[in-house]
Amino acid sequence: MEASRADTIERLLDNLRVVMQALHMAGMRRWLELELTMAQLRTLFALSFIQPVTVGELAEWLGISAPTASHLVDKLVQVGLVVRSEDPADRRRTLVRLTPEGESLTRRLRQGNREALIPLLEQLSREDLDALDRGLAALARAAEALASTKPVEQRRAGAKGEVP
Repeated sequence: MEASRADTIERLLDNLRVVMQALHMAGMRRWLELELTMAQLRTLFALSFIQPVTVGELAEWLGISAPTASHLVDKLVQVGLVVRSEDPADRRRTLVRLTPEGESLTRRLRQGNREALIPLLEQLSREDLDALDRGLAALARAAEALASTKPVEQRRAGAKGEVP
């Protein structure tokens, strides 16, 4: 008897959970060495997708108050990961963006998953790699289609095409 679509989706989600756990364990040391709070990390990764942005826009994107976002940005400025600058289009506005150090940190943290994933992929047969490639390409198309139905402000998050 053929598995139902719902059963197949459940198996895929279970398998994805196992892979994600393995990736997280592989990168755990890199994450544990950080002296940042989870809120600061969330802010860094948000900025890596939506910068430059005002503190108010960042607060809205993160679902927090503007004063909380401003405090997080201040802390990240102090450690050299974020910079505030005048908006060239409107000098009354201040924009927040990652510094080169902030960009490098978010890239390294994302890259950790890539480095852990390559040995797993190298263990697959050519047939399994091709099947996975087709499946992930289809999933990426579905994700892009979903993103294109959202307002422009929400789509800014996917502009770089990377996932934390």
